[in-house]
Amino acid sequence: MENNSQDSVLVDVVVAVHTPDRPIERTVASLMASGLPTGPEDAQRLRVTVVCHNTEVEPIRARVAPEHRDLVRFVHYADGIKSPAGPFNHGISLAAGTWVSIMGSDDSLEPGALARWVEAADRDGADVLIVPMAHAGGAAIRTPVVRRNKSSALDPVADRLTYRTAPLGLMRLSLVRSLGLDFPTRYATGEDQSFSAQLWFSGASVSYGRGLPRYLVHDDAAVRVTATPRSVTEDLAFATDLVQSDWFAGLGCAQRSAIVTKLIRVHLFGHVLLRADAGTWGAADAAAMALVARTLLFAAPTAARPLSVADRSLLDAVARREADPALMKSMANARRTFTNPRTWLPRDLSQLLHPEAPLRFMSASALVS
Repeated sequence: MENNSQDSVLVDVVVAVHTPDRPIERTVASLMASGLPTGPEDAQRLRVTVVCHNTEVEPIRARVAPEHRDLVRFVHYADGIKSPAGPFNHGISLAAGTWVSIMGSDDSLEPGALARWVEAADRDGADVLIVPMAHAGGAAIRTPVVRRNKSSALDPVADRLTYRTAPLGLMRLSLVRSLGLDFPTRYATGEDQSFSAQLWFSGASVSYGRGLPRYLVHDDAAVRVTATPRSVTEDLAFATDLVQSDWFAGLGCAQRSAIVTKLIRVHLFGHVLLRADAGTWGAADAAAMALVARTLLFAAPTAARPLSVADRSLLDAVARREADPALMKSMANARRTFTNPRTWLPRDLSQLLHPEAPLRFMSASALVS
């Protein structure tokens, strides 16, 4: 195992916790069972930093099993902002290991995960290892939608890396610092979008840990920081700012389109369904969403071409500021009804073999493990 740090830390894991009711004890226990030694006398060890964000340290520390407490670095961080961006940035700034990794305090790792991840990253000579994810109940989270049998030297466009929004796995700390990456604190949600996009399109060597122990997402915590409903403008500010940035303008056409196709497919359509399903969609949301769509497509005019017939119908309704919530809900659900032939083919048949075209995308997604 390579260790380029000035101390004995191989992997720094940063966990952000926002309230004392989070199940931090489960997260820490899974890290202690991740296959790396944690004692200060151990070489090539794991260091866990729990950043107590806008909350006191002692109630968080008290939740952790007594045998684990002295193996964890608890840090208080207050910025008054309801976003995980600040504590993640702070935790990363304290890191000194070869690798850095971030986790939510609701989540956990499968046994032996970190040791296996480091082994795979070293074997591939990777700068970043994207790890497989699953819901704690067992269902796989099929992102990113990498090509069949690809696991190393991934291409951010062909392997659809944009669909992995959160940079979960291992990141070489020297790369994060050389790129000047941080999580913007100004967004109500989507603070990880620019960080991950810059990472995937940095030219770094990126691997996918196919078949490795997984990062498990738990849904039993009371409230996630990112789950609060907000306006269209607030919720999608991360997307409009990203595509209007100098960094985005410096990308190639295919790279810009890959990012915007994902932003439309996942975030724009997702927020339409969220509001239409809740019955809150109306003229104000319709006008705001139309402006977002216009901004995205101005930045990458070809991004809509590989989308399905059903996707394009919904995008047309967004563009014309359709304000009927029942109609928008029906159209948003129709694009996710994969027994419907309108979801199988792109409206533009010249895009049939595009990596983002429905049949290629869906077949590749089914093979993600």
